[in-house]
Amino acid sequence: MSDIVVATAPFVHSFERSFKQKIDVLYDDIFKIYDAKLVIFTGGADINPEIYNQKNTYSYFDPKRDEAELKVLEFALKLNKKILGVCRGHQLINAYLGGELVQDINRDLNQYHGSGHKLIFLEQDSLIKKMFKRVNSLHHQGVIKAGEGLIPTSEYKGVFESCESKDIITVQFHPEFMTWNSDAEKFFKFINDWKES
Repeated sequence: MSDIVVATAPFVHSFERSFKQKIDVLYDDIFKIYDAKLVIFTGGADINPEIYNQKNTYSYFDPKRDEAELKVLEFALKLNKKILGVCRGHQLINAYLGGELVQDINRDLNQYHGSGHKLIFLEQDSLIKKMFKRVNSLHHQGVIKAGEGLIPTSEYKGVFESCESKDIITVQFHPEFMTWNSDAEKFFKFINDWKES
């Protein structure tokens, strides 16, 4: 049994390469979470805008994945597990905690985030400021109001790119795809240590 689990399967192999260990996928066996020290919510399709109280306009989502991951997230929060959200996971966690998203950055904000960009740091002592200078970008939904208890630590063109709390770290970008970047290696080493604290 791994001490790291992902809520659902997308991108699990990229995280296994990044953490250099086997990672369990919860699927329907949510009780595996008891032995986990870190629960990861990975990237993928949009989340249902109903989760953040909006009517769907531009989103393509999988209701079954939303339902499964929300159950895992609720359970992980009750058990005070360390939680990492990446891209879709960043959005899901913020939405669940009462945050707000835009469904399409290009249409709603008249912006384009491109394939990579620099970050604007909002907190001087944040983990993200210590780790990253430039990140990748693979999304069209974006967090514009952080969830309760989460501190926005970086942004780009008015969209929050990372949020942090004692037990939760969320990032809009994909560090697991940044194998070319030593910052990503430092990030995963930090997360590995953080899950033990």
